[in-house]
Amino acid sequence: MSKFSTIFVVVGTPGSGKDLLVQAVNDMGSLHCRIVPKHTDRPRQSDDSNEMICIDDIDYDLDGCDIVYDNYENKYGIKLPLIFDQLAMGVSQVVVVSNINAINQLKKCFSNQIKLVFVHSEMDEEQYRAEQRKLSKPKKYIEERVGKYRQALDIYYRNIASFDHVLIYSDSQEDLFDQIFRLFNYYE
Repeated sequence: MSKFSTIFVVVGTPGSGKDLLVQAVNDMGSLHCRIVPKHTDRPRQSDDSNEMICIDDIDYDLDGCDIVYDNYENKYGIKLPLIFDQLAMGVSQVVVVSNINAINQLKKCFSNQIKLVFVHSEMDEEQYRAEQRKLSKPKKYIEERVGKYRQALDIYYRNIASFDHVLIYSDSQEDLFDQIFRLFNYYE
């Protein structure tokens, strides 16, 4: 693990590869860092990773979270003591958050240890919408996600000087994985 632990706060549009980054860290990156678990008041979905603690999980404790925020009409929460404990052990961490209030709270708590990373997809809103239609996703789901697409871009555009890094997802998992692991290595 790193000598100076870092918290990589990952922001990105729907379809930008954030879930792939979580998968890569869980599968191959545990020597570099760990994913910060998040609690949510929604039921578990088939594509949720282990870092998502849902209302139907035994460890669910949204009320015990220090940072709580809204996303996709659901509440999400992060427990700070777990982050502090991991940092004290020299473990860098990744947290995926596309909510500016939650990002600001994390920055307030961890200031210099935060590195903001934006994951940019080469797919625009209309391409994302078309891809989701091909996957037979419900219209309401698609429109919520497209709304969050704009929200994530707005976070980036309005705070561009605060972001430390931009990763480019061009539909190649290997390239995205290479970018994130090079970033981890840089901070080790």
